[in-house]
Amino acid sequence: MYKFLAVGFVGLAQGDVYMHMPKGSNNRLNEKSANRNNGNRLFDSQNNNRGGYNKGDLATGAFGAGGGAGTGDVPFANEYADDQYSEVFFEGSVVPVEWTNQHGCGGHEKDDPHKLNCNMVIQYSCNTDQSTPDGLDKFDKVTIMDGRNTDTPDAATGVNNFAQRNAQNNAAGFGRHENEGWYYQCEHRERNKGLFTADQNLKGSSAKYTRQNPNGNRRGLECPEERDYYPYWWPSPFVDVAYLTDEPLDCDPPSATNPHSPNIKAESQNVKDKFKCVSSSTDDNAAKAAMDIKDETACTALGAGYEWKGFSWKVAAPVCQQGEWSRVNHLGNGRNGQPVSYNWTVPLIAELGAGIATATKTDNGGTTTLAKCFLRLRYNISTDDYDVRKINASSNSDNNYPYKSPVTNNPTVNAGLKSMQGLKLAINTAQFGRTFQDRTHSFYIRSRPALVAANTKVHNLQVRGKRGNIVQTFPSVEYDFAPNNLEIKADDVIHLQWTGSNTHNNGNPAGDGQAGDAGEGTGGTDRNNFVSTLSKGTNYPLPYGKGVNEADLKAYSDKLADMRGVQVGEKFTKGFDCWAPVGQASLTRAQDDKKYMSGNYEKIDDTDCAVWLATGGYIKKAAHIKDLTNGDELSVTLDNAPASLQGGMILKPKTGAKAKKGYYNYMGSRNNNFSNRSQKGVLKII
Repeated sequence: MYKFLAVGFVGLAQGDVYMHMPKGSNNRLNEKSANRNNGNRLFDSQNNNRGGYNKGDLATGAFGAGGGAGTGDVPFANEYADDQYSEVFFEGSVVPVEWTNQHGCGGHEKDDPHKLNCNMVIQYSCNTDQSTPDGLDKFDKVTIMDGRNTDTPDAATGVNNFAQRNAQNNAAGFGRHENEGWYYQCEHRERNKGLFTADQNLKGSSAKYTRQNPNGNRRGLECPEERDYYPYWWPSPFVDVAYLTDEPLDCDPPSATNPHSPNIKAESQNVKDKFKCVSSSTDDNAAKAAMDIKDETACTALGAGYEWKGFSWKVAAPVCQQGEWSRVNHLGNGRNGQPVSYNWTVPLIAELGAGIATATKTDNGGTTTLAKCFLRLRYNISTDDYDVRKINASSNSDNNYPYKSPVTNNPTVNAGLKSMQGLKLAINTAQFGRTFQDRTHSFYIRSRPALVAANTKVHNLQVRGKRGNIVQTFPSVEYDFAPNNLEIKADDVIHLQWTGSNTHNNGNPAGDGQAGDAGEGTGGTDRNNFVSTLSKGTNYPLPYGKGVNEADLKAYSDKLADMRGVQVGEKFTKGFDCWAPVGQASLTRAQDDKKYMSGNYEKIDDTDCAVWLATGGYIKKAAHIKDLTNGDELSVTLDNAPASLQGGMILKPKTGAKAKKGYYNYMGSRNNNFSNRSQKGVLKII
């Protein structure tokens, strides 16, 4: 049953991958420091301790540490209190997944090669139905917890300890992606000994030992073997989204031109059963006996009550295509000057995968179906000095054959000069092929509100980045809208939302970077808003409301266009109708509706929409402005506005006589100083 080939080889010396949209955590939670507290919290990223974005806050305060499941309005059992904020994506909507990767990728092996082999694997995992075996075995089930502190969750000590350890981890406030049973199996299942390990001395025989992890270190509750190799041969809690590669032939079955193809689309658990031995017995020893069985014959030999069972997500095969080119040794944009990205169409709730758990909530005039998920990005790179598609355990070195491997640790090589002993190369075979990863915090996928028809294209417009200048935030990024150039059709809609933290101070310890959080307003706080501008070249918002001389404004914009050749647009409220979550529109300033993930959306007045977005959600209605009293006013730097736009706003192009195609320029007013500029974007209705 073992495959000798594993595409996910484990990068070169120092390298990293960071997700910027949706925001990758890099194992952060709510640290005020530039360095993360614990690189082993949820997963092994192999990244620098800097980088990553904090979990979002609901309002103006930072969520608390410690444990205890929440009693607030949360969709799933055992979730923590809802002062944390999770973004909400409508099913079937388009989410731009953006990242930077240090060692480059993309191009094509044949005509645009890099000096490495690479692929990017995008996957998601969601809470699973704990009562049925569909999709995953009971020991592989998923319960996602963002956590209340930065400690590493405790592992189970035995098969009969799973439920107890799960409850203890919940009470302690530990975050989790994979569960206690998943890691326990990894510890007790024999590793795939058909894999290439070069000259590494793996310290054990279970699946927690790999070439990249020879000492078997634990990070969160992930299984190192599953993390480091793809496609995986056992059932996995991850559903495949896309495989972006420098060799598109790997997407298809082996052929004369690529006889060692891993056949990605057919080998994905999306469409192919991944088998394991399972026991119907409730006896702990019976369950443990099944965990290490490698094939059907051995499973059947255990006798009655044991089954060699296949698990598949029963969804479409992943997208498999050539990856976008990115420069080697450069955490920056791709060739087109925009972030390297992939547009993910969020699955329909019914098509997330067999056994994915859903919750139904009836709030604010509507019934909503929700799934709780997170996104994982894996960056697999390996040297071009040998053919990674052919290499396997037959090339491993041992004490008797130290040079059997095509690469060895720190070799001294012959440079062809008789008077010299040779030249030493700095090679670590645990890192000569390598897997990096980043994961988001949890988010909700929800059914569409009634006003968004099933066949309507929904574009997610968000805010990337965090507080600080480029040196203080690196390898994360400064604020910007994502995507900052968005072209839509007249019958499309936009779901505008953002989330931020109140603890992005980027303080000490700062690692090998600079501490600090240059920016406006209260230190450490992310704040955003959305106001119209005439063009991308202007740094002042368009005035809104009575008393504005529209004729003079148009004359000025025409002059600006003539003088500078810039594309001048309209105020977005002239081109879009606005829809806000039911229940929020009636709230007064800075009040929170913790039912943001459910219920319907209602149309609001254009002026109220402009006020709502300009104040970052602090003021919901223009009529409330006159009620402001001393000490109650909106902070001019949005300090008392919430960190997140709860539930987001739906923008629909106006129809009929009010329809107006063209450009709409916008900006965030606070994050526009010399250190941080400029947070701007363009919408175009075609």
